[in-house]
Amino acid sequence: MLFIGMLQWWWTRGWMMFLHGLGNQLKNAADFFSIRLLVRNMFAPFRQISAGGTASKALGDQLSAFFDRLLSRFVGAMVRFFLLIIGTVIIIVQAVAGAIVAVLWPLAPILVVVCFVLAIMQVRF
Repeated sequence: MLFIGMLQWWWTRGWMMFLHGLGNQLKNAADFFSIRLLVRNMFAPFRQISAGGTASKALGDQLSAFFDRLLSRFVGAMVRFFLLIIGTVIIIVQAVAGAIVAVLWPLAPILVVVCFVLAIMQVRF
């Protein structure tokens, strides 16, 4: 009776709980890396560093402020780009691993029985 109950849980509620947990894990990874925010703010200044207002009307000061802002945006874009790539790779790896486990999930109890029978039969690989 206990074994039947375990199998019943494994192939119904347990599988659904695993899939729900996998979805939460992928959502949490996307939230951790803030994929949407990284894309939306790709070219924003790095750490909100900007050259400030150009109070001076001198051409040299304005050019310096322009290139400071340009450099800050470039650094911000590079950092966000690499974080975006790393986050995407991690999410894809989690999704592929989760899909493999989800496919193998229903087979696990059967594989335990098959391995037990093979061990009794003393089959060597």
